[in-house]
Amino acid sequence: MAATSEGDGPTGTGEAAGGLVSVLVDEDGLLARLRLDPRTMRLGSHELADHIVAAVRTAQRDRLERMDEPAALAEEGLDAQEFIRRLDDMEAQAAQDFARLTSSLDETLRRLEER
Repeated sequence: MAATSEGDGPTGTGEAAGGLVSVLVDEDGLLARLRLDPRTMRLGSHELADHIVAAVRTAQRDRLERMDEPAALAEEGLDAQEFIRRLDDMEAQAAQDFARLTSSLDETLRRLEER
C-alpha cells in the first residue's frame, strides 16, 4: 500500500493499537485515509485520539523515508549544490541579524544602566 502510483510522490502508511487503527498519507503528507476497526469504539476518546495521532505520525515518517531527496530537490529546480549554497546564505544572514540584535540589546542595556 505504501508503493507510489506512477507519476505520484511517495505515500506512507502507519498503524497503531495493534493494527486496529491504520492510516494512509498522500504525497503531500496529509491524511488520505483513516481505517478504524470496530473494536476501537470500545476505547475512550482520548485513548483513540492518541492512537490516531500515533498512526498518522508513523505514516508521515514512512513517507519521508520513501522520499528520494535528490529527486525532490530536482522537482524544485535545485541541484544539491545550489540548495547547500542557499542554506549557507541563510545561515550567514541569520548570523548578521543576530549580531545586529545583540548590538541593539547591548546598547539598550547600556542606556538603562546610565539612568
